[in-house]
Amino acid sequence: MALAVGTTHGRSILRIAAAGIGMFGLGLQFWLGVRHQHGPDLIQATINFFSTFTVLTNALAVCAMLAPQVAPRTGVGRLFSRPSARTICTGYMLVTGAVYLLFLREGRGRETWDVFADQMLHYVTPVLFATDWLVFVRKGGVPPAMIGASLVLPIGYGIWTLLHGAVTKWYPYPFLDVTQLGLVRVLANLGALLALFAAVALALVIADRKIERWTGCRRI
Repeated sequence: MALAVGTTHGRSILRIAAAGIGMFGLGLQFWLGVRHQHGPDLIQATINFFSTFTVLTNALAVCAMLAPQVAPRTGVGRLFSRPSARTICTGYMLVTGAVYLLFLREGRGRETWDVFADQMLHYVTPVLFATDWLVFVRKGGVPPAMIGASLVLPIGYGIWTLLHGAVTKWYPYPFLDVTQLGLVRVLANLGALLALFAAVALALVIADRKIERWTGCRRI
């Protein structure tokens, strides 16, 4: 009983702290992006802000961390308490961090606060969410069907990015810029990203089974 209480207490601390860090990072990133915008430009900048996958995944992570703690009996709280939902979110966060690390890091010339916000949203929050999944999420309860379900958001995001970009000529990432790369190349990049999401989801399903087998019990 003492172990269970300690585990629950540690989980609560981690999730509330992670949610707070995520909200601060999102707020800082938003302020940095729209601070010089006014009128219609502010509206467009806000739409662009929420059209980045980093913002979507971090906002989802904040909800996943906070909802089971503050509203466990609501539909949202119950949803994000499920191992499958938390595993899907973990996959999103890992891909977000990996893509930024490999393709999107910029060199010198950026403001300190820009770098700080990016590191919070691409490094700190993914690590915290992955830690929560590894330590506190019950293992052995994630079905293979989760892999297909995890692709719904990336597919929807890809469709939105192409439609939004066709209207505004604004694209959130260089590898999705149709004006620079052409539609065929961007579609190929989207296909590669979907393959990456599927591979990470598969790896998490396998890890879920392996951890359950190694520990000999399901985590609470």
